[in-house]
Amino acid sequence: MTETTPARTAPAAGRRRGPLVALLAAQYLSAFGNAITIVTVPLFVLHLTGSVATTGLAGFVGALPMIFAGAVGGVLVDRFGGRRLSVLSDLLAGLLVFLVPLLDAVGKLPVPLLFALLFVRTVVATPATAARMTLLKPVIEAAGARLETVNSWYQAAPRLGLVAGAPLAGVLIAATGSAVGMYVDAASFLAAAALVILGVPVAAPAKSPAAQGSPVAPGFLGQLREGLALLRTMPVISAMTAFVIVTNFLDDAFTPLFLPVYAQRVLHSSAAMGWFLGAVGVGSIVGTLLYGPLSRTVLSHRRLTLFGCFAVVAVLRATLSFEPGALGVTVICFLTGVAGGPLNPMLSTVMLERVPEELRGRVFGLTGAMALTSAPLGVLTAGWLVDVAGLHGPMLGFSLVYLVLIAVSWRRPALHAMDERPADPSGDTPAATDRATAPDPSADPSEPGNEAKVR
Repeated sequence: MTETTPARTAPAAGRRRGPLVALLAAQYLSAFGNAITIVTVPLFVLHLTGSVATTGLAGFVGALPMIFAGAVGGVLVDRFGGRRLSVLSDLLAGLLVFLVPLLDAVGKLPVPLLFALLFVRTVVATPATAARMTLLKPVIEAAGARLETVNSWYQAAPRLGLVAGAPLAGVLIAATGSAVGMYVDAASFLAAAALVILGVPVAAPAKSPAAQGSPVAPGFLGQLREGLALLRTMPVISAMTAFVIVTNFLDDAFTPLFLPVYAQRVLHSSAAMGWFLGAVGVGSIVGTLLYGPLSRTVLSHRRLTLFGCFAVVAVLRATLSFEPGALGVTVICFLTGVAGGPLNPMLSTVMLERVPEELRGRVFGLTGAMALTSAPLGVLTAGWLVDVAGLHGPMLGFSLVYLVLIAVSWRRPALHAMDERPADPSGDTPAATDRATAPDPSADPSEPGNEAKVR
């Protein structure tokens, strides 16, 4: 049984849900814009250049900054504030996307300039992720909501954006052309910025390290080192990040490599890939949204949820070795999405509970950048193994590595701390718990029924 502390929640009469609704709407609009980008940019480049190789290079140039822009942007978020960086990132990203079809329309878009715009667009857009995460906890507390529930809604945005936004983008482009898709993409970023400006209030400045008795980290690199130092002093965050780095290596080989190869070599149907992707996406949305209510009961133990979800994913993917057919693979993909859905909202909840407010930008930026570095390596390794050993062996091997990782991590003390409810790191009041109502001040947190509810 894990001990918890009374909740810090807004009284019912004083709850302000408007900022939370505005921030969630901005997140969903941004996710929709990203989905349109994924579909529109390669089609636009292919139409502009007629070269598949150039289209692939444009995708690489557009994705490359994500590896470093998150860490750099996290420092800027803590230095200038999450609200300001969220608005600035979306405004600049929208402007840069808008320039692409505009310059093409007037015949002034050479390929090097196109690559530069795509590169800079990713550089300026990436910090918005960490920026909005730093805004999340204050607006949740003002609304009197649960971290777990709101994180479920928040983390569902990228998945819903892909499942709903990508097909809509395809229809839009088919009807009007890729240039219109770029304009819609730009408009989604600008609308997200407007929502944050109008709906999310300016927060009181976080306590600086100096105000808490520690020296201020000098300069940009000093602040970046300060974020790294915090990771070293918070073993639970470091352990979760290491776990996610390994699982991203394994995860990101599944959808972009194992599934399309399976569709072609085993089922001899490229069309089946669309069903597989749709099933994974819908399952992920279902699993993500279910975490909110289930975090009170079935998924209340966070460490067991982490290991259990990954164990289910491993077993489901291993069953593909039995070649269950197109329908069977589609069902497996859906169940895999459901099993993996709770993980992101759960891990985000743990980080929001523990990371001090003045360091959240750096920590979210650093951990996100570190997690991204392993994904391309996973795809490259899986591709090489499939060429050398065929499909089934590497696919089964990647699933077994999940189980080995769980066995190695099972007794790690740092991960046991996921189920502890710390005091709020940004102040003296305790962190919010599961209930959205004011707690009984006489309740003993060690009593049954007051224990912590916890991917």
